[in-house]
Amino acid sequence: MAIAVNEDGYREVLGTAEGMKVDKASWVSFPQWLRGRGLDGVKLIVGDKCLGMLEAVGEVFPQAKYQRCTVHFYRNVFSVAPRVKVKLVAKMLKGHPCIGKQEGHTGKG
Repeated sequence: MAIAVNEDGYREVLGTAEGMKVDKASWVSFPQWLRGRGLDGVKLIVGDKCLGMLEAVGEVFPQAKYQRCTVHFYRNVFSVAPRVKVKLVAKMLKGHPCIGKQEGHTGKG
């Protein structure tokens, strides 16, 4: 699923597609389809760090920066944290300046 933030700060669904694999060959048609529909000016792509997606969007939108989704990041961290330490780790992550509330975030949409 591709979601964009419009000029007013609200999210809009650009499109969805179903894929059977996570490799580049399976991923590349989706960003190409979005570009073919007129999507341009892509500045940021947020995803789960799937290598196939990274390669595909990097090929189709080479100017865009990539940011790992914080939800997926949290899930990965919690999956390796000792169960008795999960609350402490969550508290540490929330307090980290790179992960906490970002300046300028409107919370819209």
